[in-house]
Amino acid sequence: MSISKFYRAVMSITPQALLCNSSREQCIKKLNELPSFITNNKLKVNAAVLVPLCVVDNEVCLLYTLRSSNLNTHKGQVSFPGGKMDAGESVYDTAVRETEEEIGFRSEDIEIWAKMSPVQGRDTNIVIVPVVGLLKNFDMKKLKPNMDEVAEIFTVPMKLFCDKENHASFVHNNLTIPLYEVGSKYRIWGITGMITHFFLQSFLPEDIYQTDFLKKEYKLEELLTSKL
Repeated sequence: MSISKFYRAVMSITPQALLCNSSREQCIKKLNELPSFITNNKLKVNAAVLVPLCVVDNEVCLLYTLRSSNLNTHKGQVSFPGGKMDAGESVYDTAVRETEEEIGFRSEDIEIWAKMSPVQGRDTNIVIVPVVGLLKNFDMKKLKPNMDEVAEIFTVPMKLFCDKENHASFVHNNLTIPLYEVGSKYRIWGITGMITHFFLQSFLPEDIYQTDFLKKEYKLEELLTSKL
């Protein structure tokens, strides 16, 4: 890559470029154009997650949690903050409430952008709506994780997602699911990996976010037995 192309690539993923009003509006437009991922239209939405953008060390990042090993389902797996909807809640209400409960980030500092198309969990009775939001005035040191649900909180910068060396996949029900390797410690996979990929396609410039998920394939058993 030439110096000029490298410079353009670096500048295109700065907070000034990605979080400006025009980029936000373009992202929202693309999110609203995403296709449906639900195979059974009779199912009702019953859960929501927040896809939390934040700025760390002047880099735009996504925030994730590592689920506690004490939980009954999906223990030790990487996820977005979220959970089941309470009666009378909208998907936006649920995503914001669960984020505040799980990581201690103030709901009034969450700037909601848009919701994404619903997705089905591995438990096909769960229909999840991802909600994209910006965590304003973000400071990792001020977060207060709910240790009953969250073992760790971590952020991933856009440059890591754009590096094909961090791309992999696994196949579930004949469907290839994107997977991201975050160093040797975390793997972002499953519904969280799929949501991440479709969000990044809407958020990042096409010439910057190019993927190679087929370069490495995990088996589901490898991921489920992982201590991560």
